[in-house]
Amino acid sequence: MENGIYECNYYPITTGKYIITITWGGHSIPRSPFEVHVSEEAGPQKVRALGPGLETGMVGKSADFVVEAIGTEVGTLGFSIEGPSQAKIECDDKGDGSCDVRYWPTEPGDYAVHIICDDEDIKDSPFMAHILPAAIDVFPEKVKCYGPGLEPLGCIVNKPADFTIDSSGAGRGELRLYAQDADGFPIDIQITDNGDCTYFCVYIPTKPIKHTIIITWGEVNVPSSPFRVIIGEGSHPENVKVYGPGVEKTGLKANEPTYFTVDCSEAGQGDVSIGIKCAPGVVGPAEADIDFDIIKNDNDTFTVKYMPPGPGQYTIMVLFADQEIPISPFRIKVDPSHDAAKVRAEGPGLNRTGVEVGKPTHFTIYTKGAGKAKPEVHFIGAAKAEAVRDFEIIDNHDYSYTVRYTVVQQGNMSITVCHGGDPIPKSPFSITVAPPLDLSKVKVQGLNNKVDVGKDQDFSITTRRAGGQGKLDVMITSPSRHPVPSKLESGTANEVHTVKYIPPEEGLYRMDISYDGNPIPGSPFTVEGIMPPDPSKVQAYGPGLQGGLVGKPAPFAINTKGAGTGGLGLTVEGPCEAKIECQDNGDGSCSVSYLPTEPGEYAINILFADQHVPGSPFKAVVQSVFDPSKVMASGPGLERGKVNETGSFIVDCSKAGEAELTIEIISDNGSKAEVHVQNNSDGTYSITYIPQCPGMYTITIKYGGHMVPKFPVHLQVDPAVDTSGVKVYGPGVEPRGVLREVTTHFMVDTRAHHTSGGSPIKVHVSNPSGTNTDAYVSDQGDGTYRVEYTPYEDGESLLQLGCEGLGGLGSLESQSVDQLHPGWRRPTAVLWCFPSTATLHNCEVKSCEALIKFFLCSHKEEHW
Repeated sequence: MENGIYECNYYPITTGKYIITITWGGHSIPRSPFEVHVSEEAGPQKVRALGPGLETGMVGKSADFVVEAIGTEVGTLGFSIEGPSQAKIECDDKGDGSCDVRYWPTEPGDYAVHIICDDEDIKDSPFMAHILPAAIDVFPEKVKCYGPGLEPLGCIVNKPADFTIDSSGAGRGELRLYAQDADGFPIDIQITDNGDCTYFCVYIPTKPIKHTIIITWGEVNVPSSPFRVIIGEGSHPENVKVYGPGVEKTGLKANEPTYFTVDCSEAGQGDVSIGIKCAPGVVGPAEADIDFDIIKNDNDTFTVKYMPPGPGQYTIMVLFADQEIPISPFRIKVDPSHDAAKVRAEGPGLNRTGVEVGKPTHFTIYTKGAGKAKPEVHFIGAAKAEAVRDFEIIDNHDYSYTVRYTVVQQGNMSITVCHGGDPIPKSPFSITVAPPLDLSKVKVQGLNNKVDVGKDQDFSITTRRAGGQGKLDVMITSPSRHPVPSKLESGTANEVHTVKYIPPEEGLYRMDISYDGNPIPGSPFTVEGIMPPDPSKVQAYGPGLQGGLVGKPAPFAINTKGAGTGGLGLTVEGPCEAKIECQDNGDGSCSVSYLPTEPGEYAINILFADQHVPGSPFKAVVQSVFDPSKVMASGPGLERGKVNETGSFIVDCSKAGEAELTIEIISDNGSKAEVHVQNNSDGTYSITYIPQCPGMYTITIKYGGHMVPKFPVHLQVDPAVDTSGVKVYGPGVEPRGVLREVTTHFMVDTRAHHTSGGSPIKVHVSNPSGTNTDAYVSDQGDGTYRVEYTPYEDGESLLQLGCEGLGGLGSLESQSVDQLHPGWRRPTAVLWCFPSTATLHNCEVKSCEALIKFFLCSHKEEHW
């Protein structure tokens, strides 16, 4: 080219990696060979870039460029700078789909500026920027730019926009502008050098979109650059379009709504103004304004709705931005429109019968589809005087009108209905006006206050001189709110009427009597259906009939439905006078409660018609209010006991209220100790008991049927004497067991306490079924005894032994036995012991009373 600069061009025909070698004088220049990756041609782009920083710059100054979004999807942006030095990068998002990017090169040379979107270089990336060395005579920061062409708002399309650049004091430098609109098209800016270090710049925007202008001095951005200018549309009344039936020259009809549309989508900026006038004679002698509604739509269009009030000429003016559009005004003609044949009228005020003197009535005129016109109604009575009063026509705004009037003449009357001056079908209407209604002339006779249920009843109604239409209605409602069939019979003159009915149930009946739809004086009437009293059908129920608590109401209910009519009597007899409250529920039942203040048995008497109802008198037991959680027990008798010795303790119920105290003391083998309870009359009770045998006992204390705190408890009862030394042995107590229906025996040795007889022992044998087996005791005279017994049942047997003067021995309990022969078991017995030192076949004796359990199996001696 010149000055030792060469330009080389090449056109890759396939994608892939290319190696470019550059030599000078046969030797590779620095960084040669160069590796270039050629990819497919760039597809649709999401962003574009513009600015001096993509082409040039200066060391020590920021190299700036702008990145703008194309469309709504931007993707993920990235930037990288490759060159002789590292360069710091800054990105400033402007929030309008664009951002300002700056980087600071520290050494001159060529820099590759990569702009990456979604991990791929955008079109033309990397951009090669040639960075110049720092200059000491260039001061871009002193350049000033001003003028309406750089303001964010105020410029409009197709109007010149200008601005001034002042480079005074900026040193030596070259002025350069970069400008494009939001669509990516360049902006033609005309620059005029004023010769005084100022420049006058002018451009004409052609589209109402954002314009971006970058101004550089000496290849460096000046202050406030880049400038973003929003171009307005401007005002173009000539582009306003008006169309629709409301501006058509013909075809409109009076009193029918119509509309037209004003389209400003291509007219730029401005407000719409509408004016509609009618010519003189349409609604008055002079020209008049017509009301209308204007509705703004979403697409810069407006819908104008109006309704011509009458036939004639109308003028419509349309203005945009205070200027009348070229096609305005619109002159239209409105024709009259109505068709009386499509109008109908109906209602009670037009019926041949049913209208009465002095009674307001009405009818409705339906005009839908008949066009807009004013309805007219005329009345002609039998006399020449005024036929009606209170006459009015009400527009319902749904193509219908309500006509109200009150007739003042009796006899025949003609009603003429017109629409737009033309009679409607069936007009005139002929009606007969009845005399005025006088309900005070309607009389009821023979209606008794009380009637018998199930029997024929009747009463009469007189309507003589009552006027009106003469329609009599009677409706009878039973106490259960069901209609009661009735028969209405009228006399020959239609002035006396008889009503017959049969009341099906007792209670109050409602008699609704109306004349011409109006209740007669006294209606509704009330009649009571009664039945003979029957106390057997009265029901009394509720918890208060069984009992209650002192100081709390005891409720119950009484139902007398179906029992007829009779007086109800209530009395409560008991330890105190109980207050009685009774509430009538209004349905044949009542709710009753009485308040007992003392415990005890109360008699509740319920009488109906002086006779007791079923179950009366009722017996109710009233108990005191109590709290078992406040009962406390204490004393040595709760800790340990001894056979045949009295144990005692105290139960304190003083804070628990009044209730029944129950105490049970029972041993683990089911033996109950005799318990004595003494009331100390101060809320405490003294408890004594005598255990008959040693062992573990359970003490249970209940108050009012509820367990008191910390109970039940366990009590250990010790034997009364020392039974150590007493021995029991022999085949009748061997561990191997005994055989059914085979007499066996065992020995009781008491020589440790007696060396001679005279203290016979007692033996009790209980079979598995609970029956007893006789046992025979032989006194050997030396302090030993032989006991014989014969078991008669298979299973476990209980053996209890006692000795006079010694108390009881221990007890023995059988265990499982091994198989001896198919179908046979070997009986086994094991002694259960209480603490002692006496030994019985390797078992310890706890007391002088032993309990032995045996397993007995089927007895076959030949196999034993």
